Amino acid sequence: MNKVLAIIPARLASTRLPRKVLLNKTGKPLIQHVWEGASACKAIGKLVIATDAEEVMAAVKSFGGEAVLTSPACQSGTDRVAEAARQYPGYDIVVNVQGDEPEMAKEPLVALIDGMLRLNPEMGTVAVPWPARVPLSEPGFVKVTTDRQGYALYFSRSPIPFYRDEPGAAPEGRRADGQPRYWKHVGLYAYQARFLQQYASMLPTALEQAEGLEQLRALENGHKIAVFPTTYSGYEVNTPADYEAFVARQMGR
Repeated sequence: MNKVLAIIPARLASTRLPRKVLLNKTGKPLIQHVWEGASACKAIGKLVIATDAEEVMAAVKSFGGEAVLTSPACQSGTDRVAEAARQYPGYDIVVNVQGDEPEMAKEPLVALIDGMLRLNPEMGTVAVPWPARVPLSEPGFVKVTTDRQGYALYFSRSPIPFYRDEPGAAPEGRRADGQPRYWKHVGLYAYQARFLQQYASMLPTALEQAEGLEQLRALENGHKIAVFPTTYSGYEVNTPADYEAFVARQMGR
């Protein structure tokens, strides 16, 4: 058996853009775009959509995907992924593919899964060099900084680090050591299966609540998150404007 189970959480009643997983101005529901992108990664042994709605189940069935119904009481995507994963025992690694990443591609998934299999961390994620023409002040683009071994030191919606002696330098530039000045975090996660259940049982933490970033819960509880560099140019869809921009990119192809 392939060791990797990938789960796409797809909540119908999303807060900022209700029913976004079923929006279909491109001719396909948003969740189908995510499914097709993740399906391109052959390192995934099984791909499942975890939802709280029969309507989403029906949509997934219509395009040939596999879906599982989870509790509407799940407080987060991680909770939904953890609940769904319990229905698929026997996998060593569980990947959380965000349901609002319709431009998902195989490259970040391959980087994440290869890193998890190679280093065996409790939890992993990916990051890309800061994209050109995106202001660092954009809170929807999360920043991450790591230690020398590639483990996350912190995630923030604010610019990190602060370059005291280099004001005005391009954020997409390079440091003196050749590394990117800033890294953009991509909301793609992988967990050792046992750690996922432990992580989902942890209570929310102060920094997590301050930043609105759930991954800080792991750091605040003393767990490490490996960050694997990759290439990825897709964007999350969180607002009506995000979705219209995605549709425009799709139709412009």
